Amino acid sequence: MTAPTTAATTATRPLRVHLVCTGLGHERRGFEAFTRACAKALVGDPALTIEVYAGGRDGHVAGERVVANLPRASGAARFLGRLLRRDPYFIEQVTFFLGYLPRLVRRAPDVLYFADLNFGNTCWHWRHRFGGRFRMLFNNSGPTSMPFTRTDHVQQVTPGALDAALARGETVETQTLLPFGVELPVPFSPTDAGARGRARAQLGLPATGEILLCVAKLDKAYKRIDLLIESVAALPQPRPFLLLVGADGPDGDALRALAVARCGTQWAWRSLPAEEMPTAYRAADRFALFSHNEGFGLAYVEALAAGLPLVANDDATTRFVVGDAGVRHAIADVASGRAALEAVLALPTDEASARARYESVCARFSWDALRPAYVALLRHVAAGDAA
Repeated sequence: MTAPTTAATTATRPLRVHLVCTGLGHERRGFEAFTRACAKALVGDPALTIEVYAGGRDGHVAGERVVANLPRASGAARFLGRLLRRDPYFIEQVTFFLGYLPRLVRRAPDVLYFADLNFGNTCWHWRHRFGGRFRMLFNNSGPTSMPFTRTDHVQQVTPGALDAALARGETVETQTLLPFGVELPVPFSPTDAGARGRARAQLGLPATGEILLCVAKLDKAYKRIDLLIESVAALPQPRPFLLLVGADGPDGDALRALAVARCGTQWAWRSLPAEEMPTAYRAADRFALFSHNEGFGLAYVEALAAGLPLVANDDATTRFVVGDAGVRHAIADVASGRAALEAVLALPTDEASARARYESVCARFSWDALRPAYVALLRHVAAGDAA
């Protein structure tokens, strides 16, 4: 049985929120990037006390607390995963819980805000068994289709994810639609030729010709980097230089080999820390991401905020996040992928168009726009209104 924290409990002090991300400090995108941005956006609010718990030293969040664990990329996590017939990410989450448990007991939060599903399940079982009073807010940015039986409230970051949850029988009272907040440059400064040239030099990229950027993990099934490579190769000359920026993955070697075979020397791959990502966007002329059914798609917002013409697969997520600010195209094969790229290559790159792209996402996803809604959601969950 859950024992909810009441509104009276927190009326005389700031709400204590544990913002937990097992991959923070090791992974660079998705909920890890969001955790940094969320902490920075909310840490100064007098109604909240934000404590960030990370799997490794990230260095971008003031006062973050590192929790001992076996990271998913470690040999120990892979070995233990094979032994227990579990994937390394599961091992990361469970060992993180063991390291986090003393903090959970000694510094009990009003709200535990998380996105790592197995970590959350373990916390729920602990609370169920020992009667903890914290309430749980799950950020479904994965997204998962598992029943939401081991949390108190769910943040859905796109309407498509919310609709899917309601369609399978989740209650509307325990769901809130609230998109990712994103750190955006203020004010907007369009990239001129000089800034683009310096960014290219910094990353070791060609000084001339167009660069097509894709920000994504090297992955076939989900990010469909192989389809992007083949579609770029199908374009007539002169083709844009393809810049892939993102984490390596199990498909990395095969995708690099494919890029060499299909694009020759007209491509590059970079894995960049968070602070260098703006350089990649300044170096590029256009952006393409062929993923299907992204949980949210942080890179879409970042690219549009940089003013870049963008093309994405047309699905429920991109209809919400990209909208009319970029090209949305049904991409199923190389022919449709090439057509999508031809469409983005035809988009204007003038300053007025770039500024319009920036403003389209700033009004909807900037922290200035969303911060009050995040504070309200945390207070709502802490008060037990969702119970």
